[in-house]
Amino acid sequence: MKHIVKKITKIADEIMTFLLINDSDELDFKIKKENDRYIVKIVSYNTKFSDDDVLELDEILNVQRQHEVEAYYWQLAGETDFDNELLLIGSMVDEAKVYKANNNLYIEFFRIND
Repeated sequence: MKHIVKKITKIADEIMTFLLINDSDELDFKIKKENDRYIVKIVSYNTKFSDDDVLELDEILNVQRQHEVEAYYWQLAGETDFDNELLLIGSMVDEAKVYKANNNLYIEFFRIND
């Protein structure tokens, strides 16, 4: 259980860092623990991300979850450049939704407990 919580906080930290460096001056963040999964929701208000940026971010974060990669590399989140970080984050979640509405950027992660 401890490692699951640490992984969730690494994911959250990495996305917050990415958004604050590249885009955001106001974020809302929510982590919800359910019986079988965690849900992480982020809102970046008045986003500067273009529609193409949002599409690219969605593609990067929706790579298939890779348990082998996660098992060995999750502790490195936050230690290298952002492109690799986001790919690592994508391999640590089961599903991500990234979209723009009313000039805000919404990111939701779903991670099944295993």
